[in-house]
Parts: sequence; structure tokens; C-alpha cells
Amino acid sequence: MAGRSADAAHETDDAASGGGAGMKDEGGAAGSGTAAAGAAGDGGGAGEAGAMGTPIGPGKNTCVFPAASALPRAALAPGFCAWVWATGAVQARGLKVDTKGNALVVATSTGSIISLWDDDHDGVSGASEQRVIATLKGLTHGIEVHGGYLYASTQTDVYRWRYAADRAVLGTPQVVVSALPSTGHMTRTLVADDQYLYVSVGSGANIDADSSRARIVRFALSSLSGAASTFASGELFADGLRNNVGMELDTRGRLWGVDNGRDDLSRADLGGDIHQDNPAEELNLFTKAGGYYGFPFCWTQYDLPGAPSTPRGTQWADPAFIGDGVHTDAWCRNPSHVSPPIASLPAHAAPLDLLFYSGPSFPTSFKNGVFIASHGSWDRAEPIGYELLFLPLNQNDEPNGEATMILGYDMAAHSPTLWPYRPVSMATLPNGVLLLSNDVGSSMILAVGYAP
Repeated sequence: MAGRSADAAHETDDAASGGGAGMKDEGGAAGSGTAAAGAAGDGGGAGEAGAMGTPIGPGKNTCVFPAASALPRAALAPGFCAWVWATGAVQARGLKVDTKGNALVVATSTGSIISLWDDDHDGVSGASEQRVIATLKGLTHGIEVHGGYLYASTQTDVYRWRYAADRAVLGTPQVVVSALPSTGHMTRTLVADDQYLYVSVGSGANIDADSSRARIVRFALSSLSGAASTFASGELFADGLRNNVGMELDTRGRLWGVDNGRDDLSRADLGGDIHQDNPAEELNLFTKAGGYYGFPFCWTQYDLPGAPSTPRGTQWADPAFIGDGVHTDAWCRNPSHVSPPIASLPAHAAPLDLLFYSGPSFPTSFKNGVFIASHGSWDRAEPIGYELLFLPLNQNDEPNGEATMILGYDMAAHSPTLWPYRPVSMATLPNGVLLLSNDVGSSMILAVGYAP
């Protein structure tokens, strides 16, 4: 994925304290509410993304929305459109769609969970189509809906409410997991399948002494009815993940994740300061319980001019441990020690979510891959990210070409300092619209549609 040129750096989700600084929120002329492609606002224009492959059959047209809601200064892949679907969810983070098509978003600034819908089918969720259904101090990110429950997390606890998807205000929650680490990376992402609740916790610092908290643990759903489980009592599912914010189950029930690598990387034998383009962010498929994915002892190469003979994705020993007599480059490259990523993503792009699309709108070619929400960089001279990407995968779960931008800023015409959107989480509405939460400045939830 190519980086996008910029005038100034932005903060990433990688900071231990979470969300970044706000950006100037400037508007623009509204684009057509039925435009299928090109940048909305400021006269529009063609999207920047390259060819996405041959679409397989027509999809449902979801590029229908009020003209005033068109997203200004947007660059879009051919056929796609984008608009503001809802406002008011300040610092919107985790996003889910329930069994009746209501969107649920965690607004961290108010510690609330908001239910949003579009009963009048005008393409947006208006002020009368939103309701705060729960308020809980300290909500940070995680949200899941499964088996008649709504789950959400603070830094230290996971809560659940009985949930009927009826937009009603919820009662008192039950604490189902407690004693999560209270410092460091703040997100506690949640995913549930028919057997387990998975909880992801990031590192306590840029580099920890070990991986004892940088991992995904899981809890049997059948065990959550009694006293709260603790982080320490959870089953280790995936280890060595520095800041795995995004988690998603595929159609085969396998868990995937996107992990944010360390900052300020330097190794004298590889050219000294190599942090601009290393380490890679990672797309991982967790194929076995208890697998180890490298942090803090190893990191993944993205672009490394000092080692031109090694390909992207090569594992290297972290300089903090390379002298300990155990964690050498050879150790890190042994798959019996470290599970390498499925794909290596640009350094510091801060991928925060992934989504396997199953809606009726996009061409079926977009079901053969994964959408990735890239929150954006801070630890590099040329900012990167701030976009929605699609990475095609083949039947062997390998990248089938480069990731391509679906939605980003129109960098040819505007400075990214004017782009007030930081993608966080994704969810798909029943009609096939892809929703994208944004946690900075503009308090907007974005929508991405497609016109065959």
C-alpha cells in the first residue's frame, strides 16, 4: 500500500493513552446524493484508487442519501460513494450492527452506547433515530452482540446486558470479566462465537519485558453466568500481540486480527534508525490456540533498505532483546517459535479494524478479501493511513495483490490536515452499506455504498 503525502503528522491509536488529537473540521460543498463514484464536495472528481478486479454480477445500489450529507474532500474507488450517516457520537469507537439492523456505537467521550437506525430510509440516521441505551463510565472501545446479550468493555472490566435489539434503554449490567490490566493501551476489543468470548489486551508500553499482557484471552460463554472471571483465569488464545485492536471472525468461524507494531525502531546493523518504514503492521489469522506472534522479542519487516535480500514479512529480533542469547533473528524466523503474519501492512498506519464483507451491495469480488480501517500515523515524517482499504485474498488466505484504497482523503487537492476523519471500526447494515466510526473531531459515523 502506498503512503499518502501530507503536510503534518497525525496521532495514531498506538499511543498508550488511546485516541489522538482533534483535527480542524472544515466543510465543503455537498456532492450529489446519488453519485456513484469520485470525490464528494469541492467539485467532485474521480477516485484515486486503482482497478479492483472484475466485479462479479451487479449488487444493490446503496448510493442514495441526502445531497447535504455527501462527504467532502473524499477520494473513492470507482463505483463507491461515501457520506455522513450520523452525527453526535463523540469519539465513536467500537461499532456493531444487531440482529434487527440497529447500529450500536461506543461513544467514549460520554461513556455511552448509542443505538442508531434509519426507519425513514433516507440514507441517514437522524436525531430522532438515535437513542442512548446505556451509560457506563470508562467505556473505551469494545462492543459485541451475541446470544441475547450486549457486551462492552472498560479498561479493567467486561460488562454485559440482556439485549433484545429493541432500542430500549438497558438496565444494570453484569460484570463478566474483571481485573484486566489497567494501564497501557486502553482498548479491550471483544468478539464472541458460539463457544467463547475473546478479549484482546495490548501492551503496557512501547516495549514490554514480556508478552504476559499483550495477548488475546478467551472465556467459555457457559462460564460467564456466575462470578466474574479474571484476565488471569482466561485461556490464552493468541500471544505476543502488541496492540491487536481489530478482531473479526470469517465465514469459517476463524478469528483474524490486525496488530499495531512498536514505535521508534532502531538497529545499528540494519542502518540505525529504521522506524519510518518498520516494523510492519500485521494482518494475522489465528489458526491455533496459544500461538505466539512475536511481541516483544521480534518484529516484522516492511521496507528495509539495509537488508535488501530479505523480503517484506521477514522476522527480526528486537534490539531490546537481541543480546539475551535467546532471541536472535534465527529464533524469530523459526515458525515453531513465531507465527508470521498473513500480510505485512505499512508501518504506523494503525489498522484498527477488519471486516469480511457479506452484504448485498458491493460486487461479490469484494467477498474474496478483507476491508481494513486505517486510523493513521504519527511516528513517521510522512503521514500514512487515514483510509479504508481492501486487501484481496486467495483461497489459501494469502494476499492476492496489493491493498487498494476504497475511501481516503483527496490528497491531490487538499492537505490531510483538513481531513477530519480517523477510521476506527466497521459494520455492515442489512442493505449492504458499510458503516465506519470516527473518533476525532467531527463526531460523525460515515457510510460507504456502491452503485452497480
